[in-house]
Amino acid sequence: MFIENSKKTFINGETKVVGLFGDPVSHSFSPTIHNAAFREKGLNLCYLPFRVSKDDLPAAVRAIAFLGFKGVNVTAPHKEAVIPYMDELAPEADFLKAVNTIKNEKDRMVGYNTDVDGFLYLLQNNLGNAFLLKEALLLGAGGAARAVSLALAKAGFESLVIANRTTARAEELASLLMRGGIFHAGKVKIAKLEKNFRQENIGNSVLIINALSEDPVELGYLAMQNLQGCRAAIDLRYSPLQTPFGKWAENKGILAINGLDMLLGQGIKAFEIFTGEEAPSQIMKEALQNALNNAC
Repeated sequence: MFIENSKKTFINGETKVVGLFGDPVSHSFSPTIHNAAFREKGLNLCYLPFRVSKDDLPAAVRAIAFLGFKGVNVTAPHKEAVIPYMDELAPEADFLKAVNTIKNEKDRMVGYNTDVDGFLYLLQNNLGNAFLLKEALLLGAGGAARAVSLALAKAGFESLVIANRTTARAEELASLLMRGGIFHAGKVKIAKLEKNFRQENIGNSVLIINALSEDPVELGYLAMQNLQGCRAAIDLRYSPLQTPFGKWAENKGILAINGLDMLLGQGIKAFEIFTGEEAPSQIMKEALQNALNNAC
């Protein structure tokens, strides 16, 4: 059995495995984009998805060393649960208390979080530097929202409004950001996300990011009619490609962006962590687009 392209990369007795731990994993495009990158670079690596239940997570992490895996990506519901099994955490993973990439470094498990890099990649590829030093509105306060908030600060956003159904969760995130010096005190505001979310809560936001697992429009949260200052709306979800949230934004003349570039960006960073080589980003992007076309 072999995988073939112009570089004739074979699966043989020397092939190392990179994987994905999650539940479910069958929907993931990560195997497609990583295997395309490995072939392009002529690396003797193979990326495989593994459905890992919560009960099996400890054994699965131990197996990374036992089976000689190069590393794994981690997706829901394990990003936080995997932390106790790490020997070391990279700074962003430690700050966010979430891991989505594990590298096996001589049987030591080192946890990284590449979601921050993924969101920065999305911003740069879709918005460039046009939105720096502005305010953003973040819908949600979970793990994805934490990564986004850190990325926004790194991108140069000056202030942030965190809107969540449970204000205590939003306050927890705000406290983390200010305590860590990510945003200055007073530059993070809290709003309760509820039906007919009030116009004044958007403030001066030029960007709205949906980090909820559900659609805020379908839930009736976004009824604002006048959004003159808002320039873009980002939905971290990418299936379907256009969500009700995205359609809502377009109907208001706002640029709608889905989460595909974040998926690609975090994959590019994970590739570099696994291999120590520069990722073939264009090949990975083409592989992702082909996978999407075939899925439609």
